[in-house]
Amino acid sequence: MGVLLLSAGGTMLFGTLVAAYLHLRKVTDPWPPEGVKLDLYLGNLLMITMLLSAVTVEWACFAVRRDDRRQASAALGVTIGLGVAFLNLLSYTADQVPFDAASHPYGLVVTALVMLLGIAVGAGVAFVTLTLLRVSGRQIWAAEPSQLRATACYWHFTVAASIAVWYTVAILK
Repeated sequence: MGVLLLSAGGTMLFGTLVAAYLHLRKVTDPWPPEGVKLDLYLGNLLMITMLLSAVTVEWACFAVRRDDRRQASAALGVTIGLGVAFLNLLSYTADQVPFDAASHPYGLVVTALVMLLGIAVGAGVAFVTLTLLRVSGRQIWAAEPSQLRATACYWHFTVAASIAVWYTVAILK
């Protein structure tokens, strides 16, 4: 229940920032500001990475339901790797943009979205790592998979948040 409440609060926070982006896009001219060109290739790679991680976290849930700890551990390890790869690419992408948060309203909202997304995914990686340790320690099994299901729920929230940020910044421009 706590993970669902955390995900609901995070959804409201991301929704608020997306709404601020959409409002500022209407009232600020030009939008995006002159000289701002985003690399869609990096944004698309970020999306592919997160979508792949949604599959691997569900693979872990399936493996635990079959009481296959080895596959569950492998799936969680791959999910952690994809999460860290996402954070690395997100950091690189943020370093490549030609603006900062203080440059203009566009920079402020995009920087806030990217930073919040990085924090959410970082917390998700920590959550998945904790779950991996519990699966490896035989504390999560087929009869009691609740922590893994909660981890998957939070991870799916981070995937949905990534899609929302990508769609807002890269597609809507």
